[in-house]
Amino acid sequence: MTKEWKAGDALEPISLELTLRRAIQAVAGTRDYYPFHHDEQFARENGAEGIFFNTMFLQGFVGRAAAEWFGNDAFLRRLEIAMHASNYVGRTLTAEGTVAATRESNGCKLVDADVTLATEDGPTTSIKLTVQLPVSTTP
Repeated sequence: MTKEWKAGDALEPISLELTLRRAIQAVAGTRDYYPFHHDEQFARENGAEGIFFNTMFLQGFVGRAAAEWFGNDAFLRRLEIAMHASNYVGRTLTAEGTVAATRESNGCKLVDADVTLATEDGPTTSIKLTVQLPVSTTP
């Protein structure tokens, strides 16, 4: 049975360790070879605290979180992401948020949510997303 979401519903926190291994896998998987994402010396020499994760990794993490919140049959229709700070190796990244609105459009159930990504350093990324929920076929 699909949960009936309503505005104001909390999205439970989902966390992920930001390990060096994950950073290197993200670089390889996304082909984003910008040195800030894999070369600690380069990152530090250019003003960063260390290696930080790229945008595509954050998008993937939010997609995973959306599947956990709304189910594997939910379809991510919209994803707006605004990065405000870096997500460094050695931190724990946590996604949490609230349902902003629910609606129907062209026979589809849609849920809008506002999500924040944060580490121990504080909020790093603001996200607005819309998921399409599966249509129930049972009476």
